[in-house]
Amino acid sequence: MANSQDPKNKVLTDIPEQLTTEAELLEETFESVDTLEDFTKVLMESLTSKLHANIDEIFKQNK
Repeated sequence: MANSQDPKNKVLTDIPEQLTTEAELLEETFESVDTLEDFTKVLMESLTSKLHANIDEIFKQNK
């Protein structure tokens, strides 16, 4: 099987675009926070959401 058709390689090529989109969303969110506590809360919610999405994806791939 050719590398260009390997699903793992496709995921790797999509990562920079996904990161750029996520970074833009986080930047918009972080610009609207007023305190360090708000910033920390938004950051933790974002990281938790991403972690859950990654865990869900891993379980889907292992089925």
